[in-house]
Amino acid sequence: MTTETELKWHDDGHELSLRIEKSEIVIISVKCPHDESGDCHLTKDGCAVKWFIQRFGLECNVGICDPAPQLKIAWAFVGDPAMGLDGCQVWFIPATDEFFAAWVATQ
Repeated sequence: MTTETELKWHDDGHELSLRIEKSEIVIISVKCPHDESGDCHLTKDGCAVKWFIQRFGLECNVGICDPAPQLKIAWAFVGDPAMGLDGCQVWFIPATDEFFAAWVATQ
């Protein structure tokens, strides 16, 4: 059971392609596993996960993991999509984050 203050995490196959350029981690692409029918398709803007990551990059990350070319992520949405994505927030966490993995095992 979730409360209004809890985030609902979706571990549904979203994945980032990354590369390292000098001392920076660069997002090459964001893969959405859904064709307009997933929980991430909240508005006419398409996948909210892609929208936020392409706009804000790694600023939306709340976890840690070792760098890798492919990174599977879980995500949570905060806000009212009827107000538009500009007034909302998406947070993502690497599926391999130690604390997230432990939490998922208890759910």
